[in-house]
Amino acid sequence: MSTAVTLINVFTAKTGKQQDLARVLAEGTRSFFSKQPGSLSSSVIVGGDGSKVVNISQWRSAEDIAAFRGDPRFSEYIKSIVELAAGESMMGHTTYSHMGGIED
Repeated sequence: MSTAVTLINVFTAKTGKQQDLARVLAEGTRSFFSKQPGSLSSSVIVGGDGSKVVNISQWRSAEDIAAFRGDPRFSEYIKSIVELAAGESMMGHTTYSHMGGIED
């Protein structure tokens, strides 16, 4: 089992706002998430249904996620997301993964 913590956010964008949401999430990752202590990786995935967007990030620890969420800039960032979508979040550890023929 991985010691990294995976944070998965699943968003349902308001009508016509999926691409705007994807841009906000990508820019947030570029300018904010990726610069936080403990940030390891992040991906933004756009669903083919025209509404879903998923943000998957990996962090060194749950404490790093809590510190990131405690940053004063986080509340402004979340406000920009809430204008575009509703979402839910889950945090956990990877128990199995497969990549390029390598199992972990």
